[in-house]
Amino acid sequence: MSALKKLLIVVAILVTIVAAIPLVLPYENYKADIEKAVSARLDTEVKISSIHFSYTPKPQLVLEKVSFGKADEGMVSRVIVPVTLKNLVNIRKELADVALEQGTLKQEFARSLPGRLKPDASGKDIYFAALRLSDFSVLLDKDSIGPFSGTLRFNPDGTFKVVTLTDKDGRANLTIKPTGEKFALDFDAKNWVLPGGNYPDARFDQLVLRGSADKDGFVVDDVNGLIFGSAAVGQAKLSWNEGWKLSGSLQTKSMQAEPLISLVSSNTRATGRMAASTDFEFVGDSFETLFKQPRITMNFTVTDGNLHNLDLIAPLKSPNPTVLRRGGQTRFDTLRGDMSIENGVTTLRNLNLDSGKFTAAGGMAISADKKLSGKVSAKLSAGAATFSAPLTFGGTLDAPELRSSGTYKPGSDDASTRIF
Repeated sequence: MSALKKLLIVVAILVTIVAAIPLVLPYENYKADIEKAVSARLDTEVKISSIHFSYTPKPQLVLEKVSFGKADEGMVSRVIVPVTLKNLVNIRKELADVALEQGTLKQEFARSLPGRLKPDASGKDIYFAALRLSDFSVLLDKDSIGPFSGTLRFNPDGTFKVVTLTDKDGRANLTIKPTGEKFALDFDAKNWVLPGGNYPDARFDQLVLRGSADKDGFVVDDVNGLIFGSAAVGQAKLSWNEGWKLSGSLQTKSMQAEPLISLVSSNTRATGRMAASTDFEFVGDSFETLFKQPRITMNFTVTDGNLHNLDLIAPLKSPNPTVLRRGGQTRFDTLRGDMSIENGVTTLRNLNLDSGKFTAAGGMAISADKKLSGKVSAKLSAGAATFSAPLTFGGTLDAPELRSSGTYKPGSDDASTRIF
């Protein structure tokens, strides 16, 4: 065997031994010291289930099942510290691209983390250049936010440089940047469902929010979205110091009315294009209860549409008292009105329907269990003759009833038809 071959064999053996050293080091002997150091840095008890080294998919030190706090303030399934040249050179000062996988944090502990991670002014603490989160959730009292993934980048003094978060489906992205005492917010989403879980079919095809945040809440100066075929613009504000409160306004100019109204009833609904101006307010003791009792007011105009499952003209065809149950439709050129939703009751006021020869005006209330009540005055012109009648709503939203005491024709000598 040549001297060169012997040398190559020796080198190969040495390389193998050196490469194997990280795999056989007794990391468990250092676990207590690491737990103590991290506990001191985060000012809470930290426990690590196990520590090991891995070469795949790249050289990295892995901390398994890391828990925070005696009261289960949080848990991370895996903390991965990549073994890079940069991290090795700056191991006592700086760590970059540390990854945290499958974590759950209680709300208060999550809020306190920026302060806990901030290095001491003496410069003895390790500075985390970036933390990469994967599959994280924030636990609320009865619910959770997430799972989400993202990156937290820090300045050398421990303050946030930029935070980017995305939901599990990659449809929503949030970017947070510090601006003085506040944080600038940019939120972009596609196919985004309205929060609260009340209307899973109410989705923004696109949604862009621009605003700012501080310790008291969020202020969104620019809401710009696309929902039910129409652009929606507005503003919003979220505060949480004394309970949770979300308020704001939205305006649309050409929304498809049918998918919006079908959220409430698939049977009795309207088609057409709707322009609307809406003010909303949600109040709750916590995030979980925030969307339970909405307060909404809306001024709307629907054009060139139909009321389905509700025939307002049919009762005018009879001079006798009638009860018309579900079915049919009423075409209109315009339908205007005001709507309010509070305590589960939907109230429609100042309703005015115009379809040329047929007009109607009145109001309606829909209870929390979808029962209808209200009155409308209907008028139909047929050549020189005009027929009119007051109609009373009953039944339910899915199975409405229209009651008429009989139609009145001006000039008629039949007293039974004189109901005005």
